[in-house]
Parts: sequence; structure tokens; C-alpha cells
Amino acid sequence: MNKFGEKLRKLRKEKGLSIRKLSELSGVAHSYLSQVETGKRGTPKVETLEKIATGLNVPSFNLLVQAGYIDPIDMIMENEREDREWSLSEQEQTPIELNFLLDSNHPLFFQDRILTKEEKAKIKSVIEIVLKD
Repeated sequence: MNKFGEKLRKLRKEKGLSIRKLSELSGVAHSYLSQVETGKRGTPKVETLEKIATGLNVPSFNLLVQAGYIDPIDMIMENEREDREWSLSEQEQTPIELNFLLDSNHPLFFQDRILTKEEKAKIKSVIEIVLKD
């Protein structure tokens, strides 16, 4: 069994859910969930993890950390950011190329939800229209 599968099984059982009930709540096939838990399948894709998180009624961010998509240090830093008032004038401002972020496989969030590749492409298209010369 892989580490993520073990964690998923433990979380599902803590929530008092059978695999079939989680399947019903998440829209992910029960056979797939079983294979992930037993290690016959690898770590699910981000989109699948979001569905599973919905079924488990947990923030998708938590499952993305457990699955290794997001570094736990980022999670700690995010929590610290919520506890502090940040002033842009106090922080070092390093420009980030928006194109790079939208084209990368790095997870981007909007309203507590990770954006899909398709959504990133749509955002990029809208920005190109708005900023057209």
C-alpha cells in the first residue's frame, strides 16, 4: 500500500464512510478508490483529489498536501499569512511572469479551489484580450 492510499483509507474511516458511500459522495468509482487505498493505483490527479475532498468534506488543499502536490511548508506559510497583516510596502517585491504561472503545472487557487489546465487557458485568453495593444 502506498503512503497516500494509507492516509486516504484512514481519513475515510475517520469520517465513518464506506468506499461505496465515498464513491457516491465524490463521483469517483468505488473500484478506483479501492485501488488507490490498496496501492494498486498511484496518486490520483488533482481533479480527482478535488472530487474526493468534496466527498470527504475536507478542504482539497489538505488532500493535495497529503498527495505531495503541495509542499507542507506552503501550507504552514499560508496559515501564517492568514494570521498576519501583510503590507506590500514591507515585502520584497519580485515580479512573477503571469504567463509562466498560467502555463506551468504549479497549482493555482481561486476561491479555495485549484484551477484546472482548461481554466488557466481561459484566464490567459481573457487577459490577452484585455491587454491587447
